[in-house]
Amino acid sequence: MKDVETTVTSTERKSGRTMMWIGIIAAAIVLAIIVGFVLMISAGVTGTVRDVIIIILALESLIVGALMLVLVVQVIALVKMMREEIKPLLQSAQDTLESTRGTTTFVSKKVIAPAIAVASTVAGVRRVIEFVIKRKR
Repeated sequence: MKDVETTVTSTERKSGRTMMWIGIIAAAIVLAIIVGFVLMISAGVTGTVRDVIIIILALESLIVGALMLVLVVQVIALVKMMREEIKPLLQSAQDTLESTRGTTTFVSKKVIAPAIAVASTVAGVRRVIEFVIKRKR
């Protein structure tokens, strides 16, 4: 039996290299953070860093709150617009439905019912004529 060779395409190799570099960069970032914490602790500046981080988080909270407020205002505007746009659309659909019902009723009473009456009368007359012609023979 022949051994089946696995071929690795250039795309797969590039993808593997990309993943390797991403892993190396992530490990370097984690290592830099750990080294930074160790240096801060040994230098005794952790209190200052803590205060700066608290200020940054407070500013971030203000920004997120403002963005949430803008989002709520946008959602309210969207709901208002939908109400204003959908009500006329539904009213138009109801008007069309009523018009269609009226047209259907009119056509049924004025066109279809007389046509059925005429067709049944013609069928009856035809049947009578066929009956009379057959009897004479």
